[in-house]
Amino acid sequence: MFLTYLKYFFFYIIKAKNRQRLLILAVVGLFLSSFALIVLQSTMGGLQNKLMERSKAILGKAVLYYKEEPTEDNYKKLFKILDDKKVKYSKEYEIELLLRFQTFITPVIVHGIDQTGFVPNLLRNDLQTNSNGKKVDAIMPLELAYKLGVAPPETLQIISPAHVDDLLGEVPRSQSIKIERTISSDVPEIDLYHLWVRLPLIQNLIQSHLINRVRIYSDMDFSELKKIIPPEIQLKTWEDENATLVWALKLESSVMIFLFAAMSLLVSLCISSGLLIFFNKIKSDLASFWILGASFSRIDRATKYFLHLMSFLSIGGGVLFGLGFLWLFDHYAPEIMPDVFVDRKIPILITAKGLFISFIVPYVISSVFVTFALAQFKREHDLLDHVRSVS
Repeated sequence: MFLTYLKYFFFYIIKAKNRQRLLILAVVGLFLSSFALIVLQSTMGGLQNKLMERSKAILGKAVLYYKEEPTEDNYKKLFKILDDKKVKYSKEYEIELLLRFQTFITPVIVHGIDQTGFVPNLLRNDLQTNSNGKKVDAIMPLELAYKLGVAPPETLQIISPAHVDDLLGEVPRSQSIKIERTISSDVPEIDLYHLWVRLPLIQNLIQSHLINRVRIYSDMDFSELKKIIPPEIQLKTWEDENATLVWALKLESSVMIFLFAAMSLLVSLCISSGLLIFFNKIKSDLASFWILGASFSRIDRATKYFLHLMSFLSIGGGVLFGLGFLWLFDHYAPEIMPDVFVDRKIPILITAKGLFISFIVPYVISSVFVTFALAQFKREHDLLDHVRSVS
């Protein structure tokens, strides 16, 4: 009996001469809303993920540092814990200095990298030796080089106002470095304000043999690591260090979901209007079902199941079609972005959360309006009164 109801509703909407086209347009709207939501979430998620991956490849996935001045034995204990976990980590001294080239001075964040340990891939080949077999003093991002007007090889000066010598008054310490190579991390916040040098240069400048940062580059459970490291060590993940950027990316995604929820709301308004007109046309047929022996509850339940099934299939079809489109776009799409963009080809990132949101947002909204239309029809129309009026 239930299949008979479903068949009746389906063929009435598709083949009847007086079928309600507004309802068909609303179903197509649900299909397009779920399709557009999964496509935009995947493309925007891919762009955001690429940005975070490029930054993590340089700055690490997490940073460890002591809350107080550490000793060499403290670091040995920490290194043993990380080595036992087989973690990829780099040792460095990070300090904010002034960089001077001729008469131009700019603040920079200088990273003194210990080359005896792990070195990030982007710096590994550049911070080792040059073509003559000599160790390279420093490497500079292209954006910072353009800002200073520097072209390798050039000699610059790093100045530390926090460390002074008493010779002829308090004179800030300085160190000459030679820039022989440039790199590009494709992250503007890094390329404009960061500089990488050999650790001995920084230790000579500050006259200390210690380090103040340990950067982790491995994928791991940082909550578990927090439990086993000493309490005097603070661990900050990349997300903690870049909380403002993470918040902005989440806000961007939330605004996009809100806009498409509003679009689904408009589509569901069309569904509600179309259903009210549709029910008004088939009320005689529903009364016929009742006369033939179907109960009011069975007719109501069959109608409700059909409408929810219609929403489910249209939204599910939109999500599946969107996944197929993303697969084709990822495999066969050309490089459509201009040269000024880092990602010439739009990256795709499909997540379970994105799939869930793409389906559940339009489905919940459409279900609410379907329920409203059914309640409105039952309140305004009574099958028994309709049979009496026809008689």
